[in-house]
Amino acid sequence: MFDIMKQNKSSSSKKAGIRWGTLFAVVAVGLMLGTQMIPHPVLKNEPTWHLIWEGTLAQATEGNPGAGVSGFLEIFFVNHTASPTTAYSHNTSSDFETWADANLKPTGVATHAYANADNFCLQLKSSILFDIVIRCRWNKTNAWDGAKFIDANTRVNITCSGFATMADIVGTGTVSYNNTGAWALWSNWWWQDADGGTGTGFTLLKGTTWSANQISIKIWAKY
Repeated sequence: MFDIMKQNKSSSSKKAGIRWGTLFAVVAVGLMLGTQMIPHPVLKNEPTWHLIWEGTLAQATEGNPGAGVSGFLEIFFVNHTASPTTAYSHNTSSDFETWADANLKPTGVATHAYANADNFCLQLKSSILFDIVIRCRWNKTNAWDGAKFIDANTRVNITCSGFATMADIVGTGTVSYNNTGAWALWSNWWWQDADGGTGTGFTLLKGTTWSANQISIKIWAKY
């Protein structure tokens, strides 16, 4: 009788062991499958704004950030236009230089109505409405998403304490050249009033003088 009971008990223990083993195996497989079904998080660097060039108008007259480098190219003072998006889409600096001198350069002076590496002293006609145009470029380090240039990731601010009061005001950008086969994106940024939007232009009163240090420029890129 004792042997039978012992045998039955042993048999029951084995069955219980099998059940527990089976349950453990099911739970383990479930955990493994559950772990495999959880997706891995994807880490992505969110782009942030970087200051890539900063200077006053006097420093800006250097006009050449260097081969392959993003930055400032030239600043122009051109007579005011009611169609800035079209007018400022030109991709040739000489177009703006001719336009500026034809309308804002006083008669008989040697200087120009634009500033580049060869021209530092500016003289403008008084009482003529004008816009400010700044030409810049951004390379693939600063404005490229791996497949194309992103002009929305560019920005230019100016601060002025001379003929207008502007504190770090963002201009309006008009792309002049965007080609995926090129090494850089070129665009022209313009201001027609003190808040950076479309306006009636600026003006200098007769006899007004202003220093080149009264205009400071910041060029940004988001990457």
